Amino acid sequence: MIKKGTSKATAMKEETAADQESLPAFTKQQFLESKLFTAQQKDLLNALLHDEETYTTDQVKQQIEQYLKKAVE
Repeated sequence: MIKKGTSKATAMKEETAADQESLPAFTKQQFLESKLFTAQQKDLLNALLHDEETYTTDQVKQQIEQYLKKAVE
């Protein structure tokens, strides 16, 4: 539902944030032990993720994509 005086884009961002909060989150170690990612992706996750934080699967996939699309310096 879009609040009065709120743009459609802002409303969608709020809904997306609420959706992210309701999704299950996992630790770095759980992702490293899962069968969802390849060995190469797990190596990347080991470098990208922080030990004390939790992430949704979508967040982790997005981090992998962003890293792979990053320009080489």
